[in-house]
Amino acid sequence: MAFYDLKKKPALTTKEGEKETLYAGIVYSGTITSEKLLERVAEYSGFKVGDMEGALTAIMDMMAYYIGEGYRVELGDIGYFSGKLKSRLVEKKTDIRSRSIRFNGVNFRASAAFKRKASGELERSPHRYFRSSSRLGKEELKRRLMNHLEKYGFITRSTYTQLTGRLKKKALEDLHGFVAEGLIRRIGAGNQLHFVKAEETPPTPAGTPQE
Repeated sequence: MAFYDLKKKPALTTKEGEKETLYAGIVYSGTITSEKLLERVAEYSGFKVGDMEGALTAIMDMMAYYIGEGYRVELGDIGYFSGKLKSRLVEKKTDIRSRSIRFNGVNFRASAAFKRKASGELERSPHRYFRSSSRLGKEELKRRLMNHLEKYGFITRSTYTQLTGRLKKKALEDLHGFVAEGLIRRIGAGNQLHFVKAEETPPTPAGTPQE
């Protein structure tokens, strides 16, 4: 059973005079790691996890090679993978050189069979996940932030969200705003991104929660 919730249509995509509308979005139950996936496959198939890990790595390497050579790669009944390119916009073909065109990720197109198998039952989530950010004043946001830093020495975006009720986009705007003010500074990037007081030596946050 999968859950969904309703979210407001972004203002940027709402036409002038159009009434506020809602759309359904899936509420993710979490992330299944490749390790967990292979363990479950092993339980049902009898294949050894180590053998499947080796095969998965070999398949990934070979797929990457052929995608880099300009092929679309079909992976069983899962779907097709192909390279994605990036370049600047030009008016004429002569305005761009090959040096400025590069690979920029991978496209995936699921097969019809995989789409059918991946369709499960849906139910409205009993919790309201797609809520609005809190409207706490800046001084209150700052107070909660600094109290946490005094106690723990660092903070992540997700922890800031829990403390303030500010959703991801607004939370990052807040934190980067405090960085610009010189109140805090950022350490790391991606899942390891966290913030510390500007004047302090950054701690080593063991087990830092992921974003």
